[in-house]
Amino acid sequence: MATISCYVIDMTNLELPTLPAGVKYLGRPEGPDEASEPDGGLEFKVLWARYEISGLSVRIGWTVDHMMGSFRAPNRLHIDFDSFNYGTAPETAEGFAPEQAFDGITTHVLRSVPMAHARALMRERYEQLFVLSLHEALSPLPTRVESDRDYVHVAMAYVALVNGGSIEPLKRLSEWTNESDDTWSARLRRARTRGVLLGKGRQAELSPKCQKVADEIWSQLREAKGAASGGH
Repeated sequence: MATISCYVIDMTNLELPTLPAGVKYLGRPEGPDEASEPDGGLEFKVLWARYEISGLSVRIGWTVDHMMGSFRAPNRLHIDFDSFNYGTAPETAEGFAPEQAFDGITTHVLRSVPMAHARALMRERYEQLFVLSLHEALSPLPTRVESDRDYVHVAMAYVALVNGGSIEPLKRLSEWTNESDDTWSARLRRARTRGVLLGKGRQAELSPKCQKVADEIWSQLREAKGAASGGH
């Protein structure tokens, strides 16, 4: 698994759920593993939390920037027999027993998969990577928000942050533009008044009547970034 960052999370500040009985966390004490992995010919950042359950290797993954959308919780689960750990385990008093039978992936194992622990472990780093990726994709945001198109652009950014599970979308927008939360709250209120933005919080969505403009904005942003990087 290729490492893509040496980012360190202060694990002492994380409130992690208690692991189920018989489950052992195998990952780094600093936080989740990070990798760039292929999917459909493209590569995406994935965070991994590793565990051992009843002699099985369990990996829980969270894809950060998949082109088809964002995930509010881990979206990958790999369970396999850990032959390396078994083969290198020290002999017992009864001797090494390679012919030992294992129960395999039982209902008990599935119920013991520590999804809550993995999500808590990866959430902070996931949001950081997700916000960085989204900022790159949606920038530059309009500096003066006046036209309907401007309001579609800022509403897109807010909805994308909410859909990706960002805990403080207004704070992220403020950080991107060096403008206050109040300024962004006012912009979003006006976007709702114009019928561009519908709903609030997790229920926020772009009005269907604005989807064509939103698609045009996405396309133009991608083209501009492709041209800037020398792509065609």
